[in-house]
Amino acid sequence: MTISLVEFEPHATVEPHSHPHEQMGILLTGNLTFVIAGESHPVHAGGMWRIPGGVEHSAIAGSEAVQAIDIFHPVRADYQ
Repeated sequence: MTISLVEFEPHATVEPHSHPHEQMGILLTGNLTFVIAGESHPVHAGGMWRIPGGVEHSAIAGSEAVQAIDIFHPVRADYQ
């Protein structure tokens, strides 16, 4: 498992991508809208998400800065 703190500026975007790792997270501050397999999923502070491995996803931050805990399984070698 890999756990990281992620921070985004207001209106930041994460381009569509996928990876073999299952991903989940907890939004600490701000708002994010995930697009997971073509479906929009708004997440507000205190909310969580889960993205299966291999599924294309992207994200857009709202009008406030974002802090989130990002969790991946299995361990991401590129984060070591």
